[in-house]
Amino acid sequence: MASSSFLFSFDFDGTLVDEEPHPAVNPGLNGFLESVQSQGGIWAVNTGRTLFQTLDGLAQHRIRPLPDFIMAKERELYCPGPLNRWVDLGSWNKRCHKAHKRFLRTHRKCFARIRKYLEAETRAQWIDTVEETPGVIATTNEEMDRVCAFIEEVTAGDELLSYQRNTIYLRFSHVAYNKGTVLQELARHLDISSHQICTAGDNHNDLAMLCPTVARYRVCPANAIPEVRKVIEGTPGGLVGQGRASFGLLDGIERLLSVERRENP
Repeated sequence: MASSSFLFSFDFDGTLVDEEPHPAVNPGLNGFLESVQSQGGIWAVNTGRTLFQTLDGLAQHRIRPLPDFIMAKERELYCPGPLNRWVDLGSWNKRCHKAHKRFLRTHRKCFARIRKYLEAETRAQWIDTVEETPGVIATTNEEMDRVCAFIEEVTAGDELLSYQRNTIYLRFSHVAYNKGTVLQELARHLDISSHQICTAGDNHNDLAMLCPTVARYRVCPANAIPEVRKVIEGTPGGLVGQGRASFGLLDGIERLLSVERRENP
């Protein structure tokens, strides 16, 4: 796993950064990111946060150097532009926005049915804004499990509707746009194969980028949910790190590097 022309794609919350009362960031994280870039590698954030929330989080936790790319809202792709601004990379975001605008029109009745269920049968909150696909905030993980089961039931056979879940939060999306497909678009732009990619994540919405067809190397920290650990454990190129968030992230990558050095001296 050489750093040169290698792409590291990391989830933010729960992977790069932990929540209180745990230490937020491994003190060695910035040194690792610096070594990646100094050796010609690339690092990117792949998150459910918006672009501005991601930048705020990076500043808050003093994560430096900044990523080479940011994949935001589990589907948008940005790169650094002039005057310290972040701009669309290629035409991906325009195609994504167009597909979701059409997706919202065609699924109004479906969303209305799901919202009616939430209001009648749960304490979960329906989230609907002008510039975003609808979402759900549940009160507990168990409640979100029930919500997801209902969604799966009423959307069976729908080839376009998908959703991205992170604990008690859920966002609906077009099936063609998720953390996996946006990462594949970045790899296509960079002319990098899946064998040159390492991904790391901890929750449901990371599963799309934690499969072997997307990335040869896949890591999750010890705080990853069981569904993620199951995908990672026992698969070639997959490893569960010892430690939470970036502590487990760095441990997992280091152990993967050790295995790679032994197998390919």
